[in-house]
Amino acid sequence: MRHPGDGPGHGHPPPSSLDAYLASIAPPRELICPITQELLRDPVVAEDGHTYERRSLETWFGMGRDRSPVTNSLLSPASPDASSSGSRGMVPNVAVASMANAHRERLGRELVGLCGRATGDDDAGRCDEGDRGVGSQRWLTGARIEGLLDAGADPDGRGEGSNTPLHLLIRSGNIRLANRLLDHDASVTLTNDAGMDCIAAAEEEFARRRRRQAAEESTSASTMIVSEWTEFIQELKKREALEKARSEARDLARSQANDEHRERQRTLAANARSNANDGNQRGLGRLEQGVGYFPSLATLQFQSAIPGPSPSVAEYENGEKERLNRILGGLSFLVLMYFLIS
Repeated sequence: MRHPGDGPGHGHPPPSSLDAYLASIAPPRELICPITQELLRDPVVAEDGHTYERRSLETWFGMGRDRSPVTNSLLSPASPDASSSGSRGMVPNVAVASMANAHRERLGRELVGLCGRATGDDDAGRCDEGDRGVGSQRWLTGARIEGLLDAGADPDGRGEGSNTPLHLLIRSGNIRLANRLLDHDASVTLTNDAGMDCIAAAEEEFARRRRRQAAEESTSASTMIVSEWTEFIQELKKREALEKARSEARDLARSQANDEHRERQRTLAANARSNANDGNQRGLGRLEQGVGYFPSLATLQFQSAIPGPSPSVAEYENGEKERLNRILGGLSFLVLMYFLIS
């Protein structure tokens, strides 16, 4: 049986083993944005029927392009009074978003497991020619972690003790892979069950390593560790400030989107009522809508749904009443005279 360490060149495993693994974690093509070629996060369906990442499609249209990125067919122009999402008819693709999230979470669980097994030597560039066993496995673990991140794995998954992959890599001392997580927007503010965020975990690990180096009295190694960890902790603090700013901007954008959605729903409801009442007497609906239901005359009068007669009709009715009264009066006189004479 061929082991990873038996591969050619610097103790690395054969390319086929890593290629097979990367092929197994690659997202399905329907979950990849045609523009960015990355796993979809906020998928929307455009007018051409294809699904894109919302931000990439907005950037595409923002560059003044009016053709489909896939079919090259002309799309409808943006409406002047429409929002950025509605101006080109973009509709959220909920089904694809659900499948993409499931794929991301599955890879995230695998990422947590690999980061828990990683060590501080998972750097392909540091594998010497003699590293045929352990070094080869470390290289493979690091390569798989990077492959998972590139395939869209959730960088903020939770493992034992609610540790994130970034917590685990900091504890192992692998700053290179920790920086790769930061490049994929891993959160530095999430805390584990001990209440430590990534900055506190890094400061604790840094202090522990300094104590160990002091006990070993290794001056050159201690200087390198101080420089490397100091830069890393400073980078974490910068990321913390950026993450808080993004979180505030995201909350504001969500609030604005909710307000726009509620206003749009109110407008649609008002339009629906207006369409239903259009051309109907006091909003009672069309006559064909009342088939099988006819309220009593008293009910309609009580609701003031039947207007009074017009002045011309009232004048005509009064004239007819006077004429009938004269006729009835004449007939009554003739009958009375008949009885008196007879």
